[in-house]
Amino acid sequence: MALTAGDVEADIHYLSRSDIYKSVKPYTLRYKPPGLLPISNVIREKECTIIRNMRHHWDALKYDSCGFQVVELDTQMTFDDFSDVDKIDRVHRPEIEKCVKRTMQASSVQVLDYVIRRRHVSFPIATGEPYEWQQPASRAHIDFTFNAGVSTIRNAFNEKADAILAARWQFVNIWHPLKGPLVDWPLAFCDAASVDFDNDTMAGDVVERTKAFENTQVHFNPQQKWYYLKDQLPSELLMFKNADSESTSGATTGRLVCGNQKSRRFLLIDIRSSSRLILQSTGFTNRDATRKH
Repeated sequence: MALTAGDVEADIHYLSRSDIYKSVKPYTLRYKPPGLLPISNVIREKECTIIRNMRHHWDALKYDSCGFQVVELDTQMTFDDFSDVDKIDRVHRPEIEKCVKRTMQASSVQVLDYVIRRRHVSFPIATGEPYEWQQPASRAHIDFTFNAGVSTIRNAFNEKADAILAARWQFVNIWHPLKGPLVDWPLAFCDAASVDFDNDTMAGDVVERTKAFENTQVHFNPQQKWYYLKDQLPSELLMFKNADSESTSGATTGRLVCGNQKSRRFLLIDIRSSSRLILQSTGFTNRDATRKH
């Protein structure tokens, strides 16, 4: 398919199909380990990937199949407001929860966390010093596996977790720019319908000093279809699935549990953002309607 207006070619880093992963799980440590243990065993392969402008493909991209959608948000936040932690909690969290609850027709929505990303002027060239803010990601991945979603629900909701897990839920991310239109490091998505989850993805471990969680690593496949939202505005939320109670294999590949109880819908969100461009929000949802990954 020829490139159309707004389509781009960009390098994305995928997990190598190295034989090492036939016996060893990919892992990354978020601290300097003692001794000779490598901080990561992840081997990346860079592929020049065509990323389509999703504004030309609205009719073909449906949340139930591709795993992502664009939602309008009427926000009171300004760029400077995202430096005010109190205002994020008082104003933006409720805005996100209300917007996602309405869009997903969920009975419950809860923001779990947020991160502000501010791209350093030198990124992706390392400075040799830790960055003050989290930076964009160039690696194809899904933030959570199905099992990680279940564990997060149990850790966050304790005695209420069983009721949530007995109903329909989804783990959802929300991203939007802090300023717009966005032209610097936009977020790209892979159409879930184009992903062979059994052969092109595998679980990996992200390990901190006191805890660990699973994410999903992605192998390159030329059949995968990638999209981004050209010139994204702060009022345009990109909502995409990480985990779904009705799919144990995968959700939506992003760059950077059981049961279906009627009328019970839950959404929990983890908001993250980026300095020059992005605010992300992650969550769980219980939907009535049957959904694919």
